[in-house]
Amino acid sequence: MIDKPNPLRDKLPLPLMAAIAALPPLAIDMYLPAIPQIANDLSTQISTVQNSLSIFLVGFGLGMLMFGPFSDRFGRRPLALFGLTGFAVSSLLLTFSSTATAFLLCRLLQGFLGSAASVVIPAMIRDCYGKDTAKGMSAVTMIMLVAPLVAPLMGSLLLYFTSWEGIFAALTVYPLLVLLLAWKFLPESKPKDDHGQRLTMLGNYLIILGNHKIYLDLLCFMLSALAFFTYLTSVSFVYITYYGVSETLFGVLFACSAGALILVNYINVRVVSHVGPRRMMHIGLALGIVFSLLLLATTLLELGFILTVASFVCIVGSLGIAAVNADALILLEFPRQASSASAVTGTLRFGCGALAGPILAWCYDGTPLPVAILLLCALLGAGLMQVLRKILHSTN
Repeated sequence: MIDKPNPLRDKLPLPLMAAIAALPPLAIDMYLPAIPQIANDLSTQISTVQNSLSIFLVGFGLGMLMFGPFSDRFGRRPLALFGLTGFAVSSLLLTFSSTATAFLLCRLLQGFLGSAASVVIPAMIRDCYGKDTAKGMSAVTMIMLVAPLVAPLMGSLLLYFTSWEGIFAALTVYPLLVLLLAWKFLPESKPKDDHGQRLTMLGNYLIILGNHKIYLDLLCFMLSALAFFTYLTSVSFVYITYYGVSETLFGVLFACSAGALILVNYINVRVVSHVGPRRMMHIGLALGIVFSLLLLATTLLELGFILTVASFVCIVGSLGIAAVNADALILLEFPRQASSASAVTGTLRFGCGALAGPILAWCYDGTPLPVAILLLCALLGAGLMQVLRKILHSTN
């Protein structure tokens, strides 16, 4: 089926969509420097607070599964407004958490409600960009990545002047401001002749999961997500605990990785229309494997902090190229169920991400070695999925 040009493509408010897409990275990254303080104030272990990242991801994934089909049926705009409101309310509740249990439950709620806003963004891009979905997604991602670029620095700054509650107060104000802008400027992009709206939630998912062509790309996407969240889950331990850097320097180093993501998405916007999303994904995976081998060698041979940081930055950049193109390739298969497809990829992405914490906790030995091994295994697995796909296509 040939996509018809969408008249909204040139009018789509990409910065506003990026601001909505920034909810998860802000919720994930801003509180990272505050984890030791939160654990101390709530009289719990640091590992318990670290697991709040996994709990947020579980809530986010479950919410995407529920709200994706709602978006395909009722429209993108209503879900975005609902999700922004829910994220603000749950963030406010977090500021009043006085026990570890209450904190974890509120994080679950924050992820669940906030997913309603995030799930519509890839669908809106698919609605408006069609075959150029990878280009549109990279453009939004490039803008959105300002959030993880500044989030740890903002978190550290707020910690300096207030406490960890101040971080979640900021996460209450932000979605409310975005909500006002979305109410005024965010259009409805769902095609009016979209017969997919008549399907049930189960019907949408049966169509998506019944498409066997996406399976290996989906596995590749999931393993890339596991690698990325391995970095997110472990980076504060590696930099602050193992190498002893300050919270402020941690924010700067984390910003370097976000800067790498911005750079690779800028490159992707410029070249993906000529090179193709699949080839770009292969390039990203190949680079990721090379740099994860470098990280493993650096860890085993104790080559030092600088080379560890450089390896992390390059791995994150490589994953940025691989993930955005893998996501676009999957979404291109489902013009009528774009939000539901986005829910599937988002749920599996965050579901796999949630595994990173328990796996690293199980393998914990006080060094970055388990991190390096898990990164390499995940990237090798993702590369293997693409090799298998090529073999299967060559035999058919």
